[in-house]
Amino acid sequence: MNDFNQRMKQTLNVAQKMAAERDITLSLFVEDLKSGGSIQFQEELVHSGASTIKTPLMMAVLEEEGRGFTFSDLVELSETNKVDSSVVTQIGEGKYTISEYLQWMMLESCNASTNVLIDLVGYERVNRIFDELHMPGSILQRKMMDVEARARGVDNTTTAKDMASLLRTIYRREYFKEASCEAAIALMKRCRDARLLKRFLPQDLPFAHKTGGLDEVSHDTGIFFGKDRDVLMCALTTSVSGSEIKLLREQTIGHIGRWLLKEEI
Repeated sequence: MNDFNQRMKQTLNVAQKMAAERDITLSLFVEDLKSGGSIQFQEELVHSGASTIKTPLMMAVLEEEGRGFTFSDLVELSETNKVDSSVVTQIGEGKYTISEYLQWMMLESCNASTNVLIDLVGYERVNRIFDELHMPGSILQRKMMDVEARARGVDNTTTAKDMASLLRTIYRREYFKEASCEAAIALMKRCRDARLLKRFLPQDLPFAHKTGGLDEVSHDTGIFFGKDRDVLMCALTTSVSGSEIKLLREQTIGHIGRWLLKEEI
């Protein structure tokens, strides 16, 4: 246990140094969910939430199923909700079940699916989660890829501490229904994005997570499941825009994952 606490401290030192050298604004929250030991750095700093906002949206959909809709219901993909690069837009079938929208949102971060699900449950339902779980830096107030809203300063935001609170609540099967938490963890374990916290890990640790990215942000938030401990990790990064610095943000988060998890947990 003490060895892992020491590893967390070393990881924090490396992360702070690397972020400073690369001119990246980093927020970090790491917690051993079995022992309660943790490290934090700028954990209350507000970042653009990008696709990490899809995790609380997922919880709202899971909680509301059976109240006005079921997962098997077919919903049309309207023109206003389409996003060119999104999976359901590319498939081109026009109608999908709510279950399929939910899966594509979490597996491939499908933005069109996200827009459909926002319409399904509404902004207020997601923001109620933030209010009731005391997540003051988090808000959902625009759809995905709404560049005009972002230009007006209307954005979805979150913090490392807020995301850690949400993930811990799901892990402990608190606040939400147990079935919703079980389904959420199963879905997040199927996330196909391995460019961030898993980037430099040779072992295939089970990881229930959701990444998020925009031109100026790269995030990874989730829970690694090990043999002796389960580790919650929320790494949020912001910098200037650009493809080179984007790669450096992703690599920085990858180094954080490696420093903490390259040895058995």
